[in-house]
Amino acid sequence: MDYLSVKSLHFYTVIISVLLFNLRFAWRTWRPDWVMPKLLRVLPHINDTLLLSLGLVLMYWGGWSPFGNALWLGVKLVLLVAYIGCGMFMFRQRARSAAWFAAYAAAMLCVAGIYHLAVLKPF
Repeated sequence: MDYLSVKSLHFYTVIISVLLFNLRFAWRTWRPDWVMPKLLRVLPHINDTLLLSLGLVLMYWGGWSPFGNALWLGVKLVLLVAYIGCGMFMFRQRARSAAWFAAYAAAMLCVAGIYHLAVLKPF
């Protein structure tokens, strides 16, 4: 597999990850009493494992070192950990609560920051 194929697959797994997160958010917001299908609880973890693995391959092939020669990548990883934390916090809250919506908004801000850093690589 070449660099461009891995980068494209990484990009598609990012899209799937954000879509699945938003789907789970919408499901619990609109129908908090419904049981989420097992596939919808397991699939995001499988996709995110692939996403992180592809990211590590890209980091190795690109010769990037977080907080070294690629500061943008280090900040991106910090935002990724914050995104995961916001998601974990959100899914432990009561659906439709203020904390639920605040954690969702914070998670989406992390996604926006990650996207900005991935596209522009400003530093």
